[in-house]
Amino acid sequence: MKVALTIAAKAMDMSMEKMNVISNNLANVNTVGFKKDNTYINSFQNQLASNMGTLQHPEVPKAISLYTDFKQGNFRFTGDKFNMALDGDGFIKVKMANGEDAYTRKGTFTLNKNKELMLGNSTVMGSNGIIRLKDTDISIDGSGKIYDNTGAYVDTLKIVNFEKPYPFTKVGSTLFVADSSAKEVPATAECKQQYIEESNVDALSSMIEMITMMESMRNYETQQKVVQIQDESTGKMISQIGQV
Repeated sequence: MKVALTIAAKAMDMSMEKMNVISNNLANVNTVGFKKDNTYINSFQNQLASNMGTLQHPEVPKAISLYTDFKQGNFRFTGDKFNMALDGDGFIKVKMANGEDAYTRKGTFTLNKNKELMLGNSTVMGSNGIIRLKDTDISIDGSGKIYDNTGAYVDTLKIVNFEKPYPFTKVGSTLFVADSSAKEVPATAECKQQYIEESNVDALSSMIEMITMMESMRNYETQQKVVQIQDESTGKMISQIGQV
């Protein structure tokens, strides 16, 4: 009975975590450069194999696994010269406010008061370090080279890639921090100025996410009933023992 309660409770936890992941995906359907997260639960056979020689009961599932889907989103033309999308594998390198390097597919740039190219609170990095511009009238070619309004070369966006599977930890909605042992490799992505890459949670995947969420809710409710039934059975058993 204890094992049954443990299994049901663990299943409830995983259903809730799965619903949280789906909710976050749906909340970022309009977030530029967002990459949706997916969940994975080991099959019974895999779980049994992983528990051999351990004290964990083979039927009790472990924590749910989370991974990011880096499928490219659709491009949308904005006409804004400070917007840029990457077509192909690669990431824009930035430096967060805490000084840590991060990587993103979100290319909605701005200028701060020091004329530094920014992405939110992060500084966009170039081949020569921090990118500083005189004004907003710039052009960016396919390789990431930036030119001012006179056609003079300014700097090149730091566009890099990593070996797959990507060694990333997601920070916020669109930033990724690489593992300390990960090495940057040259990117093959082409820069597309005046475009943005939309979230890869599109209309079709949103519908699938909603269906998956409803399934998770039903699973949660089913396991909740199992816990209630087990609790009631335990209560009756205790009361009967007390009457003996």
